[in-house]
Amino acid sequence: MNFFEIDFIEAGEKRSGDAIALRYGDLDGDNKTIHIVDGGFTDDGTKLVEHIKKYYENPDTIDHVISTHPDVDHAAGLQTVLDSFDVQNLWMNRPWNHIQELKPLFEYDYTDAGLEQKLKKNFPYTKLLEEIATDKQIPIRDVFQG
Repeated sequence: MNFFEIDFIEAGEKRSGDAIALRYGDLDGDNKTIHIVDGGFTDDGTKLVEHIKKYYENPDTIDHVISTHPDVDHAAGLQTVLDSFDVQNLWMNRPWNHIQELKPLFEYDYTDAGLEQKLKKNFPYTKLLEEIATDKQIPIRDVFQG
């Protein structure tokens, strides 16, 4: 018998962020897949990890972690998720990997290194997630369509 479940974790004091866990697979077997979509604020990451451990049979592995965008109320809590589980794939965009496509969108004439530095400063949670994934050898996948 197959199943699908999705849990929305309240994120932030004003509930402005997103922290979503979903799981699907064979109800009677070990063939279950877990996805995390965003992690809310930093403190929400702990709530998300505790929820997964309690309700998802205390897994060691998360198959896919997705950062939809780098805002603090979506990305900050993913640090805790990456630190707490063996993550198989991290899906997120790293704008500094696309400098040539982005440079024409800026009025200031940045050097490649200057624009990369600016983007990493402007998106600190994406940069942090990249560092953790690199240290833990988690594959980072772009989420562009086409």
